[in-house]
Amino acid sequence: MANQISAKEAEAAYKQAVRVWNKEATEADARNILVDKFGMNNASASDMIRNLAQLLKGEVYHRTLSELTTRIYFDLIIEDFGLDFLRNAIEATNAHVAYYEALPTGGNRPGLRKLCVEYENLLSSGRKLSDAQPRPDFQNSVKLALQDTAAARQARLRDADPNTTKVFIRTIAYRRNADVVAERLFQANGICDHCKKPAPFERKGGGPYLEVHHRIPLAELGDDVLSNTMALCPNCHREAHLGKNWEDFRTK
Repeated sequence: MANQISAKEAEAAYKQAVRVWNKEATEADARNILVDKFGMNNASASDMIRNLAQLLKGEVYHRTLSELTTRIYFDLIIEDFGLDFLRNAIEATNAHVAYYEALPTGGNRPGLRKLCVEYENLLSSGRKLSDAQPRPDFQNSVKLALQDTAAARQARLRDADPNTTKVFIRTIAYRRNADVVAERLFQANGICDHCKKPAPFERKGGGPYLEVHHRIPLAELGDDVLSNTMALCPNCHREAHLGKNWEDFRTK
């Protein structure tokens, strides 16, 4: 069950589980949404809804979650509930691993143990650790700083803490098709699809360095297919994401 759950399904399950936790929906209603809209089976949907409650309470759960789902649940718990509830979630997951490994057919879960250690280390880090807050747009912060006077920036720099603050940031990774990337690079033959210039340098392992860009991003439900990709030099790739003419890369 757990290994078949995608990131999108895990996020959807978490959101429905929170509705149940907050008594905004019944388990049956939340389960039906996951089954009807996301194609999950009834058992998986129920398990993922119930597991969130166990994580939040720090209680052992018996139906296993994949490492990807557990990471997504951890990160979303931080955002929505805070670090004390993350501690509960880690405790519950460690208890689940012990329960699972004690089963005659359970087997080891080293990935989940490692994940718990990763988040425990973040919690016990010597550097400052803040509860997750809506992250300000860093590029916008740079823009505002550039609009300020040099004297004001330098004054802030003199008083600035040299140590960075660690924050938990939710990240979703997409499983990309290696053949799409390889074929796009092969067809580009070392020439950027946008500026039409040769790749700026050779890769360490040989071959011209270009980056494969999705016209419609995967995060916006773009397809991971050849027709939705471009082979771009690093400059054009940054322009596609950060330039004022970024929309040109979606159509040309």
